[in-house]
Amino acid sequence: MRIALFGGGNIGTAMAALLSREGHEVVLITPRAADFARAIVYTDRVNGESFSAPIFATADYSEIARAEIAFVTVPSFALSDVVEKIAPFWKKETPLGIVPGSGGGELLLPDFLSRGFTVFGLDRVPCISRVSEYGRSVAASKKDAVRLAAIPRAQSAALAATVGALLNLTCTPLDNYLTVTFTPSNPILHTARLYSLYFANEQHAYDENVLFYEAWDDASSRLLLACDGELQALCRKVEGLDLSGVVGLDVHYGVTDEASMTKKLSSIPSFFGILSPMVRSGDGKFVLDTESRYFSEDFPYGLLILVSFAHVFGLDVPEMRRVLTWFESLCGKEYLVDGKLIGRDLANLPIPQNFGLLSPEAVVEFYSR
Repeated sequence: MRIALFGGGNIGTAMAALLSREGHEVVLITPRAADFARAIVYTDRVNGESFSAPIFATADYSEIARAEIAFVTVPSFALSDVVEKIAPFWKKETPLGIVPGSGGGELLLPDFLSRGFTVFGLDRVPCISRVSEYGRSVAASKKDAVRLAAIPRAQSAALAATVGALLNLTCTPLDNYLTVTFTPSNPILHTARLYSLYFANEQHAYDENVLFYEAWDDASSRLLLACDGELQALCRKVEGLDLSGVVGLDVHYGVTDEASMTKKLSSIPSFFGILSPMVRSGDGKFVLDTESRYFSEDFPYGLLILVSFAHVFGLDVPEMRRVLTWFESLCGKEYLVDGKLIGRDLANLPIPQNFGLLSPEAVVEFYSR
């Protein structure tokens, strides 16, 4: 197949190599196309094996017109810019996949959806990856399985089969896209960990950068499981959609309590070596880097979205709210005012309230298509 892939970061580079290795024609579309070599060297982070995969990189967004399927791997905050650039060239017969599919991307595409375009999202990224040399090499570990949901829902099964074949993994169709939006991954995984890292040290600073997963602690697990419990409560409030596909993190990781969660997350080989988003301060200490994607994406395009849906369904989520208000205070953002979603920084964010989904019925209708 001819595949258009938007984004030359960690995930985009790894996916480009994996898709090319399977024999597909991959066009990687990125503003930094000039920085890409004609082939990507992919190294498996688990077994150390490497291969070189040819790709064609370009900054020409009209290339989507010739693609049979497209994937967008840019940060959620950059998705609207990609959509604007491809709008004149995107054809109905080319399904557009968002990787990962959480982040509210489906809410940014109402015009296309109403005109019969197909959008799908993966519940999680197909591999854990880190660019070794930009445009030239990447180290990654591919997962065995992902799940997929599409709008319209009737396309999910066929697209899951296609994506599974493209990436040579198991891809299971989900009942509806809200299941992808509610996937308890980075929006609570990263945010709970960052909150705990900040308060684990009275000075909010460390002598060295902390391993994000290998140094995972019980405080992080405790908060993560509490947020996950609130998300499961939100799923139970949604009547009219099957959200059984939103698997709790205790089930996903096969754990029973905070201690076993800590043991699990600190021992996953694909997570080894991943440092926390930190920078050196003036005194040489390591502090959280509020400019990193962990902050610019996982809070406004992750945790906030979950809290926003909870507001629509009249559910209080105190643990998620506590983490979100900490982010607001730390980064100078305003989302919640006296417990209401009326803050000045909500404009242009993909939350249901900004797209007319103000009632449970409206949400169910949108995701039932």
